[in-house]
This record gives sequence, structure tokens and C-alpha cells, in this order.
Amino acid sequence: MTTKKTSGRSHGFRHKSRSVMTKRAPRGVSFLLREYAPGDRALVIIDPRQHKGLPHRRYHGKVGRVVESGRRSVTLEVKLGKKTKTLITRLDHVKPFGG
Repeated sequence: MTTKKTSGRSHGFRHKSRSVMTKRAPRGVSFLLREYAPGDRALVIIDPRQHKGLPHRRYHGKVGRVVESGRRSVTLEVKLGKKTKTLITRLDHVKPFGG
């Protein structure tokens, strides 16, 4: 009987994300009061202090178009290569894109 050898490192959802998941600056609550309308553009910036609704690290720094906005969450369409992905995340991980 052969056993499969594992590499001994984690392959979890947050692996290789130490630089993305560390923030030093304190943050207020004004970002939670912003309202997003469909068609607005928003920047995905992961906030490691809020674990709920955390997007995958591949979306960090990406700009998406708001499709739907809820009370605590926002639905974005984000381009990854040639594909368009739908990303549902909390308001903690999104900020308006002014560019």
C-alpha cells in the first residue's frame, strides 16, 4: 500500500497572503456609510480585521463595477484576464474608485 506524501505546508484560503493581510493604520467607520449605486466603480482592498465576506487575495487591488448594493454587502463584476467574475463582499473590503 502506498501513501501519498504531503509537502507539509498549508494550502488554505489565506496562504501566501501575509503582506496583503497586514494593515497598520487605524480605520474609522465612514467607509461603512458610503452608498454604492449600480454602475459605480469600486476598488477591492482587503481589510484583515473583518473576516466575514473576505474576498480571495487574487482580487486585492482590482477594480470592479457595482452590480448590486445591499445593506452590508456589495456585488461587483471584476475582470480577471479574459473572464468576468462576480464577487460578493462586505463593505469593509471595498472603497470607491475615483480614477
